[in-house]
Order: sequence, then C-alpha cells, then structure tokens
Amino acid sequence: MADSSALASFQAAFAAMSQRERRMVAAAAVAVGVFLIFMVTFSFSTKAESIRGRTTQKLSKLQDVQDLAAGYREAAAAQSAVERQLAASNIRLMSFLEEKAGQKGIELPTINPKADVPVEGTKIIESSVELTLTDQKLNRVLEFLQAIEGGPAIVKVKYLRLEPRVSNESVTAWLTVATYHLK
Repeated sequence: MADSSALASFQAAFAAMSQRERRMVAAAAVAVGVFLIFMVTFSFSTKAESIRGRTTQKLSKLQDVQDLAAGYREAAAAQSAVERQLAASNIRLMSFLEEKAGQKGIELPTINPKADVPVEGTKIIESSVELTLTDQKLNRVLEFLQAIEGGPAIVKVKYLRLEPRVSNESVTAWLTVATYHLK
C-alpha cells in the first residue's frame, strides 16, 4: 500500500508540473539511469579486469612451476644416470693408472694413494692417488691424461702441475687423479 500511495502522489505531483519542469525531471531521471548503468558497467568491467589479471598471474606461476618441474626431472634423470655410472664404476685406481701408463709407454715411478674421502652432502666416496711423472715427453703425458679421463669409468685429474725440462725436451708432471663410487 505504501508503494501505491507513493506512486500516486508522485504521479499527481508530476501532472501538476509545467511542461518545462516535466522535461527537467525526465532529463534528471535519464541522467540518474545513465549514471547507474555506467556505475554497474564500470563495476563489472573492473571486476572482470581484476579476474583477468589474477588469472594471468596464476597462469604465469603455473608456467614457472611447469618449467621448474621439467628442470627437476632433467636434473633427477642426470643424477640417476651419474649414480648408475658410479654404481657400475668399481675400478682399482692404481691398477687402472698402471695399465693406461703401460699402454702409452709411460713409467709411473711414484704412486701415493690417499685416504678415501666422502664428498660433502652426498653418498659418493672419492678415491684418489698422487702421481709423479718424471722426464716424460709432453705428447705422451697428454695422451696419458686423455686415456685416463676418456674411459668408461669416472676418473678425473684434479690437480696437474707441469715443469718443463728444456735440456732434454721433456716435462715432469705432478698429478692428483681421483675416481668416485657410491658408499
């Protein structure tokens, strides 16, 4: 009832207005209507843009996660390949070095084994020896180094010091060679 009486009083007041006043009230009503439509549209637009922005951020984060996961899979595959190689690598370093030196025509007068050392933060053990190659031709030393690092086992030259002997065109080399295996 209150709505119908309010509507009736509005219609009576509107009818009592002059033509000019009716146009002004109609223009004001249209302006209020346009303003309300603008506010609703602007609100929806802002909300939609906010949702698009959050969606873009989430897609970007998802892509980062996918990239990290792919990188992790590659790193895990590489690690497992190295671990398989380490598990299969059970060489006797001194015998291996003597064999390679014999193949290259090099004498190993001094081989000093060092104590096995665990590699920090891993299940890997490093076994190493120190060698001295006295008065050897440089090309033979180079071939020897390539042979010990080029084999199927994981053997690395950790330290190399060369001292040239100009008088007899040779070098003296001090080496530390290491191999690795799992605990």
